[in-house]
Amino acid sequence: MNRQKHTITIAGAGSARVPALIGNLIEMKERFPLDKIIFYDIDNERMGKMEAYDRLVLKTFWPEVEVVFTTDMDEAYSRTDFIFCQMRVGKGAMRSYDEKLPLKYGLVGQETCGPGGFSYGMRSLGAMKEMVEKVRSYSKDTWILNYTNPAAIVAYGLERMFPEDTRILNLCDQPFSLMKSFSKILELPQEQLRARYFGLNHFGWFTDLFDTDGNNHFDRLRDYLKNHDFKPFNAEQRAKSWLDTYVRVNQYMQYFDEYIPTTYLQYYFFPEEIVAESNPSYTRVDEARETREREVFETCALAEGKDTMDGIPMLTNQVFGKLMVEVAESIAYDLHKEFIVLVKNNGLIPNFEEDAIVEVAGTIGKNGAQGYYFGEISPFYKGLMENQYAYERLTVEAFMEQNYTKALQALTLNRTVIDPRKAKAILDDFQQVSRDYWNLK
Repeated sequence: MNRQKHTITIAGAGSARVPALIGNLIEMKERFPLDKIIFYDIDNERMGKMEAYDRLVLKTFWPEVEVVFTTDMDEAYSRTDFIFCQMRVGKGAMRSYDEKLPLKYGLVGQETCGPGGFSYGMRSLGAMKEMVEKVRSYSKDTWILNYTNPAAIVAYGLERMFPEDTRILNLCDQPFSLMKSFSKILELPQEQLRARYFGLNHFGWFTDLFDTDGNNHFDRLRDYLKNHDFKPFNAEQRAKSWLDTYVRVNQYMQYFDEYIPTTYLQYYFFPEEIVAESNPSYTRVDEARETREREVFETCALAEGKDTMDGIPMLTNQVFGKLMVEVAESIAYDLHKEFIVLVKNNGLIPNFEEDAIVEVAGTIGKNGAQGYYFGEISPFYKGLMENQYAYERLTVEAFMEQNYTKALQALTLNRTVIDPRKAKAILDDFQQVSRDYWNLK
């Protein structure tokens, strides 16, 4: 296999996910060859905790690749083919507010759903706008593969702010992860499974699951999930809070068993139960800091002053990193591989908003993502999606217009809030702690 080599920039290289992403790039180096990797983050101290490890792994397994670490935006974006973007704007400190402040009012405290997702989205939109403008000041051809959350709000916002830009592709690994879990339940290779799916990001449903021979395994999977607790493919590696999100798929299906929901729908259907189980002083940000992040940083520290990988484990990721590299490969070599993609509706769901960013099965090639036609959806799902779309649209418009009223309307529409008194209280709290990122009038 003789493929053209590329330069990539990892934006948000202070993420604890990056060392595993490097492992995935090395695993797939014949499929997606590189000549240069630029690690970029505004937090040099955090990025520096992993630099020795990242350099040692690449020196050991891919010595011909040039490696650059920088905090300079121009160096990061001026000469690159792909940007793997995974910003966490405000880092753990702001995520803590996203998860804890809503709980004060008896509201779901989650970083992508509910009020926390609103707050995170408002921060992410500003940083993403700045990044796209900077990248495009150098090149209209660079691909921006965006993993920045909350993907639904960010994707719709980028479409509104950069409607002519065809080289921004928004990604989410949750459907990819669910497909891996389905393959384990069905005892079929994930590579042989093809989903039929519709929804918005973190707000969708699987409706069929075929193998490459055309056999539909959906009924078997649905029956299993109706009668068993759902466990992810890597359950032994997951913290309890993550496992709880899978269990509620079974709970949801006791009421609505036509389709299989994504795990994030639990926040919209069982918010009171989730709030009751939440600890306002210890949320997922604390759990992540004490488990996954600590483990990654401790592993990376083993590389300090070392010349070999002896005794140092190789980190990889079966979902996030694998998806990111496979998407880049499919674009670079026009492979038209099938994924569940985020695309502008444009009639894929004919009785839904044309300009909404929907999540459907589709393919990815040199021109980006192409969604498959799904067809009309029934009133129940249409009503749910229209409400969620209105929330996402008003959030984006609140950011673009600095409009307090639209922000309040957005939060009141959100199924996890509903009460305008609570919506106003949490909006005012978020505005107070977010003045460095956004301000409404």
